[in-house]
Amino acid sequence: MHIQPNNMHKEMLVLEETSIDEMGAFLVYAPIDLRAITSIINGGDATKVPIFPSGIIISPDGRLSSNRDNTANAQNGSILTVTFQIMICGDNNPTSRQQKMEVVASVHGVLSATILKIKEALDFKTNTIDGFEG
Repeated sequence: MHIQPNNMHKEMLVLEETSIDEMGAFLVYAPIDLRAITSIINGGDATKVPIFPSGIIISPDGRLSSNRDNTANAQNGSILTVTFQIMICGDNNPTSRQQKMEVVASVHGVLSATILKIKEALDFKTNTIDGFEG
């Protein structure tokens, strides 16, 4: 488990866990407020700290080699799952319909940008993945 500073937010840390084995690979991370970590270290109540893990999983697609085309271009496939948990509003912070729509647009932007970065990293050639254009 790693804790690393998040350069975009000077008062946040990122708690991270990774694993790679024959079944696939995963990266799970959660940004945590530095003040909350300091409070816990000083004896504060850890149950009051919101932790919203997000991450990616890359796993085999489950198809056997014998079920694939017997061509030189046949490749093993993978399934990529991307997850995010984001707090939209707290109990003491009701939001208006307009604010909720802005959050939805923001979340869509985060998802689209993340998928585009993954596609670029994997040198993916098509323009759409499950409804996201890139």
